[in-house]
Amino acid sequence: MTKGHSQHKKIIQVAVAVIQYEQDGQVQYLLGTRHAHQHQGGKLEFVGGKIEQHETAKAALIREVREELGLDIGECAIVKMGRIGHDYAEKSVCLHIYQVSLSKAQYLEFQHKTVGSDGQKIGFYDLASVVSQKDDFPDANAPIFTWLSLPKVVVVSHELSFFKNKTDWLDCYKKVPSGSTLLMRTFASTQANAWMMAELDEAVENLKFVISWQDAALGRKNILAVRLTQNELMSLDLKNLCLPNSPIIASCHDDAGIIKVNELAKQHPVMAITLSPVKPTQTHPNAPHLGWESFAKLAFMSNVPVIALGGLSPTDLNIARSYGAVAVAGIRGFI
Repeated sequence: MTKGHSQHKKIIQVAVAVIQYEQDGQVQYLLGTRHAHQHQGGKLEFVGGKIEQHETAKAALIREVREELGLDIGECAIVKMGRIGHDYAEKSVCLHIYQVSLSKAQYLEFQHKTVGSDGQKIGFYDLASVVSQKDDFPDANAPIFTWLSLPKVVVVSHELSFFKNKTDWLDCYKKVPSGSTLLMRTFASTQANAWMMAELDEAVENLKFVISWQDAALGRKNILAVRLTQNELMSLDLKNLCLPNSPIIASCHDDAGIIKVNELAKQHPVMAITLSPVKPTQTHPNAPHLGWESFAKLAFMSNVPVIALGGLSPTDLNIARSYGAVAVAGIRGFI
């Protein structure tokens, strides 16, 4: 959760649906506009509402979307993105954020609807429109806009030493499709990484990078996030925090890492965690791994989106989503 709650206020639990439809790599988000008489009236919103005492967050989400939009999302893919705590002057809220993927039939049914079941204005918006209007949303929604930029698939680079030289490394990663996200795990110098990133910029269209903390000062426009290892995460002094301005993607392997990143997210934008290793990997086939059941328990603890990592391929995205991941990442099989 992002902000500490007042001990003197009742915390209202709210389920929030980030309703989306994706076609040809383009995502549309179904939003509403709050009535003027409501709290935060006139603001754009991701549809949702209060979780009743007898309900789970997911059950409340399905009910609220049906009541507000007349849309049944019970059979949709619903994945937890995270939780956000926020104090308003008059109340405190805990938002339980879920990503909801519409079918083509549902999208076509609602594509041209402009009014919801409660008479509120509704409509689809592309990502650029959503982000450009983020100041028109309730303040508590702020972390969601960081989360929306998280890709479904992240390519993790080999170490530079895996290849004979930088040219061979580049020849490998020039093969990634346009629009890819590459997590630079080269263990090379900042100077070498800067040169290789510049070369990849020329070769791959719309490439984004996740870079190490040591490379954070490079200041490239296409840096998506800065990666923290779990050791770097655990060594952070949260009372005297000094981090780059970019969002963080933190590596976690256990509950201690997730507890620490949940605290970090109250102070600094955290885009996601990588949670690993899910399965045995080719390089460490006999090393301990989480397995999907343990992965799911840890993923549920996280207040930020989870990327599944370790022994996976892009074809594992759907199973990873069923166990609580929003995205998958890996080295082999991702290029």
